[in-house]
Amino acid sequence: MIRKTAAALAVLTALTGPLMADENTIRIGVLTDMSGPFADIVGQGAVESVRLAVADASGKVNSKPIEIIFADHQNKPDVALSILRQWYEERGVDVAMEFTTSTVGLAAQALTRSANKVALPLGPATSDLYGAKCSPNSVVWGMDNYAFGNAAPKVVVKRGGDKWFLLVTDYTFGHQLQELVTNLVTSEGGKIVGAVRHPLGTPDFSTYLLQAQSLGANVITFINSGNDMSTSIKQAREFGLHAKMQFVAPAFQIPNALALGLTVGQGVIVTNSVYWDQSDVTRAFSKRFEEKMKKVPSENQFMAYAATQHYLKAVSQMKSHTDGKAVVEEMKKLPVSVLDFKGRIRKDGRVIYDLNIASVKAPSESVGPFDVYKLSGKVSGEEGFVPEGKTGCTF
Repeated sequence: MIRKTAAALAVLTALTGPLMADENTIRIGVLTDMSGPFADIVGQGAVESVRLAVADASGKVNSKPIEIIFADHQNKPDVALSILRQWYEERGVDVAMEFTTSTVGLAAQALTRSANKVALPLGPATSDLYGAKCSPNSVVWGMDNYAFGNAAPKVVVKRGGDKWFLLVTDYTFGHQLQELVTNLVTSEGGKIVGAVRHPLGTPDFSTYLLQAQSLGANVITFINSGNDMSTSIKQAREFGLHAKMQFVAPAFQIPNALALGLTVGQGVIVTNSVYWDQSDVTRAFSKRFEEKMKKVPSENQFMAYAATQHYLKAVSQMKSHTDGKAVVEEMKKLPVSVLDFKGRIRKDGRVIYDLNIASVKAPSESVGPFDVYKLSGKVSGEEGFVPEGKTGCTF
């Protein structure tokens, strides 16, 4: 494990060698999945988004140069913590971001608080990050389970989808979202006819899909993400489940649509934080991103840019950037206005912005290789995330 961690740092660290923290340089660490099931959603694209944000700040803030390092946490909390300790204690990193999964995010946030640095979770979907395990050193940017479980399912129940089967990834993200979807569906008058949990990286979902079919579900919800989501949706369509069931994928992102293709993905209902083709601003950023990555950004890659920009705006208002808690307090004072993320940061660290409800287009509806979503509505940020008085945050 130590050898793997050292190798990841040696290969994936950019721009700077080991240096102690100082007041003269701002150091950003992107800790992400570079080679696993979420690499297309975050990974190198998230790093590139951070680079674009730094470039737009002319590479410095208050005459202090900005340096970026990045590493692959392999979706393992112990690997992530080993990297973060080295970053904070030896490399002078001031802010760490992304984290990908809930288990990595919770561990990283706790260590960041103890080190008095800044954490900017993007990928982790657990609402505990701004709830029971909230931190005064953290600003939570990514969509979370409450948003996933509250928006799209409500639309489907209203359309007559009343018999739900839940296909759930077996870790914190899946468990929490399963509970949320279950509560929402039943409160709206629907019924959960069955639910199964699968390990991360499952190659064959046939047993689970046959169970959904046998239970007479008219909705199947894919409470998973990354490659698992793509694989399970593809196999569900191969089994012909789309003929009798509505597909709902709350955590679906653009790389999933591109990996599946519209023939397979068409009609899947999703909750979306930002879509590359929703405005002139998002189209302009996507063009720059595509020049580097040969594809449009995912939602989390958009957020990597927005989070970095907002962090740098806060630092520009301060004499010192090395007190993480003070930087986060400054971030909360500033209105969020980057790309199409317009809103605010609550006291518990949750960034509030509006959400999209969308469905994957049919091939006949698409006019280009990345034209994959049909936006059908908005959910306000105040409604989309856990209400501030109900998070359980007590810091």
